[in-house]
Amino acid sequence: MVVETSQPQDPGSVALPRGPRKSGGGMFLLSLVFVGVMGLFVADALGWLSDSRDGDSAQVLVHTIARGDFEAFITETGDVESSDNVEIVCELEAPPGSRGTRILEVVPEGTMVKTGDFLIAFDDSALKQRLIDQETLVATDAAAVIEAKSEYEKAQQSLNEYTDGTFLVDQETYEADVLTAESLVKSHRDQLGHMQKMYRKGFVSRLQLETQAENLEIAEKAVKVAQIKLMALKKYTRAKSIAEFTADIAKQKAFLKAAERKWELSKDKLAELTEQKNKCRIVAPKDGQVVYANDYERRENVVIQEGEEIRQRQVVLRLPDPSKMRILAKINDGKLNRIRVDDSVKIVLDVDPDLALAGRLSEINPYPYPRRWHGAPIEYGAKIEVINPPTSLRPGQRAKVHIYTAHAKDAVQAPIQSVVERDGKHYCLVRDKSGTWHLREVTVGENNDSFVVVTKGLTPGEVVAITPDVLWEDSNGDIPAPGGQSEGSSDPAGKASPSSDVARTGS
Repeated sequence: MVVETSQPQDPGSVALPRGPRKSGGGMFLLSLVFVGVMGLFVADALGWLSDSRDGDSAQVLVHTIARGDFEAFITETGDVESSDNVEIVCELEAPPGSRGTRILEVVPEGTMVKTGDFLIAFDDSALKQRLIDQETLVATDAAAVIEAKSEYEKAQQSLNEYTDGTFLVDQETYEADVLTAESLVKSHRDQLGHMQKMYRKGFVSRLQLETQAENLEIAEKAVKVAQIKLMALKKYTRAKSIAEFTADIAKQKAFLKAAERKWELSKDKLAELTEQKNKCRIVAPKDGQVVYANDYERRENVVIQEGEEIRQRQVVLRLPDPSKMRILAKINDGKLNRIRVDDSVKIVLDVDPDLALAGRLSEINPYPYPRRWHGAPIEYGAKIEVINPPTSLRPGQRAKVHIYTAHAKDAVQAPIQSVVERDGKHYCLVRDKSGTWHLREVTVGENNDSFVVVTKGLTPGEVVAITPDVLWEDSNGDIPAPGGQSEGSSDPAGKASPSSDVARTGS
């Protein structure tokens, strides 16, 4: 039976066969067959193409070749997002013992806000206590700085006091001791000279003379001691004392610097906590529509709602630019080599299938997404720019994207099921005016899910079999296999089976 079509038929459809009935049966027998079978195919409906195998039946779908505009595309799904988003990020440190900061209040998703409008508020109770503790620490560090500065100034004054006072006093004292000792030496020397004269005259005993000589020696030693003290003061004591005072100054300066640095850090921490306290309440930096930064692809889903704990630096809300919208899609690696950047795209939204949007493939990720399990499909991210997005387009909407890979004007097309391949060549079964089927080699070009462009071998108006495998199987003796003998040959070498020698053309 032959069913004429102008478009590819649904493979699941079945048409009741029509054709010549076998002769030689009686009316009574035909009635019994009609009542008993009720819907089965007549045994020899295609008897003129069969190999005389009783009981077999075949249904043949045909298509009339025509010209028309051809478009090949691949279809994937994706999510609508904006390419220009203002992201609202949680900048609060997690309180001790918790994973994040809790949301107290958040504006409903989808709300249109103006610059300065309230967006979200975080729990600031822990920050308030930390601010009190930090203010106390800043005051304590300020007192430490004052004390360290006082000790540093005292160390400097001690050095000045020694060099300009204490040392000069000691120097004058030792010089006076030297002069006193030298004066005593002179006095004892004069007395010794006088007693020597008196000893020669017999007025002074020898013992008195020796005693005076000893007194002179003692006075001379006293001079040397005073001179040594003066030399030690100038050469050693002064330098040692200055070194000690200088070291104490450096130490107190280091203490002061450390105290000042600690105080600065405390003040910085206080300023940071104060800033964080101010960031517990966030307002809109620009006009826009609020979109929650929910993430359901993480191991632990991120859901923005009151009471949820948010990590530091986690995106909470987005304010997308509605004039810069795009589709984020995932492309299977089997289709990746068919698409190129700047390919035109047709976008169909799930929420409004009747509204077709134009797009452009703007970016293809060079590396695939990480696979979540062994055997998961390999997919590449692709970004599709929406041209002239409507105001109704919202981030988070789902869409189907048809990425066009080939275009042809007024092209000869055949159903993709009507073309078979053998040994790298393509063939169609073409019916002539007498109803006889002929095998014809064709040259094919681009194809999509339904049709293939035929650049050579077919002309508009010709009829081809959409199910050539049925005719092939039922007409082994009449239609030669590619490379076999001509029509009518009964050479077994010319027979072919679709399951072994002939395969349908893929997409």
